[in-house]
Amino acid sequence: MIHVLVNGEIREFPPGQSIAHLLHSLQIPSDRVAIELNKTIVRKRDWDRTTVGPDSQIEIVEFVGGG
Repeated sequence: MIHVLVNGEIREFPPGQSIAHLLHSLQIPSDRVAIELNKTIVRKRDWDRTTVGPDSQIEIVEFVGGG
């Protein structure tokens, strides 16, 4: 298992997981979020092929509508 900091909380995941897989395992719908990996925004089209390494930092920002 590797340690990953997700929104300020240390989590454990199997090595070699993609961003898309991490979102799925965290049960976060991917349609209304933005992802920052190690202080770099990752485009949604790259989530399937962007793997998360040990000690990575991920910020997940969820878009909320209002008015």
